[in-house]
Amino acid sequence: MADVNSSRYDPRDAAAAGGALAEVRDAALSMLAEGEQEEALEFVLAALAAVLRKSRDLELLVAKLRRVGRSSERVDPKQLALLLEELAEQFGSEGKQAVDLEAEARSDAALDREIEDEETVRPAKRPKPRSGWRTRNVVREVHQVAVPSEERTCNHCGGPRHKIGTDVSRELDYVPGHFVEHEYHREKWACGKCKWGVTTAPAPNKVIPRSAASPGLLADVVVRKFGDHTPLHRLHRIYDRSGATIPVSTLADWVRETADRFAPLVDRLAERVVEDAYVVGTDATGLPVLDPSSPNNIQRGTIWCMVGDSTDVVFRYTPTGEGEAGPWTFLAGRRGYIQADAASVFDRLYNGQAASAVEAGCWAHGRRRLVDLQDTDCRVAYPLNLIRRLYRLEHLADLRELDPDARAAFRQQRSAPQLDKLKPWLVRTLADEPPSSALAKASGYLLNQWGALTRFLHDGRLALDNNLVESQLRAVALGRRNYLFAGSHDAAHRAATLYSVMRTCALHGVPPLPYVTSVLKTLAAGWPNDRIDELLPGRWQPSTGPP
Repeated sequence: MADVNSSRYDPRDAAAAGGALAEVRDAALSMLAEGEQEEALEFVLAALAAVLRKSRDLELLVAKLRRVGRSSERVDPKQLALLLEELAEQFGSEGKQAVDLEAEARSDAALDREIEDEETVRPAKRPKPRSGWRTRNVVREVHQVAVPSEERTCNHCGGPRHKIGTDVSRELDYVPGHFVEHEYHREKWACGKCKWGVTTAPAPNKVIPRSAASPGLLADVVVRKFGDHTPLHRLHRIYDRSGATIPVSTLADWVRETADRFAPLVDRLAERVVEDAYVVGTDATGLPVLDPSSPNNIQRGTIWCMVGDSTDVVFRYTPTGEGEAGPWTFLAGRRGYIQADAASVFDRLYNGQAASAVEAGCWAHGRRRLVDLQDTDCRVAYPLNLIRRLYRLEHLADLRELDPDARAAFRQQRSAPQLDKLKPWLVRTLADEPPSSALAKASGYLLNQWGALTRFLHDGRLALDNNLVESQLRAVALGRRNYLFAGSHDAAHRAATLYSVMRTCALHGVPPLPYVTSVLKTLAAGWPNDRIDELLPGRWQPSTGPP
């Protein structure tokens, strides 16, 4: 900090500050002239405090701008250790007395050793991928390469050579996807005597009446757009290179028809999520939609995502982000857990106005405000370290493969003490900090949500955060970046339907292309509506299709 004693008031500084300094100086001099020395001092100190708060807010803004393009919510453990060291240096022995950093370090080291021991004893279920390339379900062609006849004679003695084995080498080739045009010549039979009645061989089942698109082609279109985020105009060029010129308008028609076929399945998924799921996670993201009646012909709609028990994913579109058209309708009557952030739009789901659900908080949203401060305020190192320990303990519980009851007991024993340290720190910080400071707002957010955030302690089936839902919304964000906007509100509704299919397949580990192909063939053959559950991704089998 600059030497205050060497500073002098300069009217040019007041002019540069827009007259604010002059107003403060005149007000202070007026108080001094009236003999109000203490009031003048308090006034100047208050003005200085306001300037310092503004300066800190600007520093925070600059730090955030510098972090653009990086994973701003990921805290490196080494960086966290440095922040803790800086915390100890800045606050000295008083800070160490309030927060025993050495004890915290020992606790972290002991937890790391526990995790390392479990990882050694219980290796991860997923095998580590082999280095190099590998294939699965790929057509294999075996080529027999014989030794030329002139080389079957020994060069040394002139005698015949005998086969002693085979060397095998592998080469991976790629044949670009190609179209196959099927032409059906259906026989027609009639009575030659009476000339009455004509019998024609049956035509293959059609997903879309009078359309040339097969189930496999329709599946490829929707998987490329909503699974691989390929815009239809780009897909048109890809198909054109492969020998089939299909107008973009035709591709759009095929997407519409396919979405209509899958709408009953997604409606059934929604029923399962709302009525049967133990935990429902929900969140939303924006989706620009082409709308000639809106300013600039674009309206920002909202895609709502609901995930039931980490398996079934349902997206719903609304033209606005209002709760009445969104979660108040989609989750009406819900009585189980709902896990979401603290947005006020979800309040009616908990207070009985739209539903009587039980709120479960999201630690990822809670820590986000603290992470934003890590470049400007070392004090956040302590709460961030405690929250990180919660996640490390969850990782340890995963390694031990604890069932819900055992996990709840583990959380009571190991996670609850971390929260017992965190809450007093938040209360003390909120009392000491100015209400307008970013740290006070971050602390207040956590305290206001404390009941919902700590509910996971008593139920082992609750997750710490809502990140699974956010990862599903990432698919919408990727698509939005590529195709920029939906063509209409109806198109946005259909996009929500097909995103539901793609992401539910992903959570169940079902390959979307054969699944969509199989379901379209089954529906075209007249599958009954009362057996729609058998077509859901969770019950689909790659070899046999629906049960």
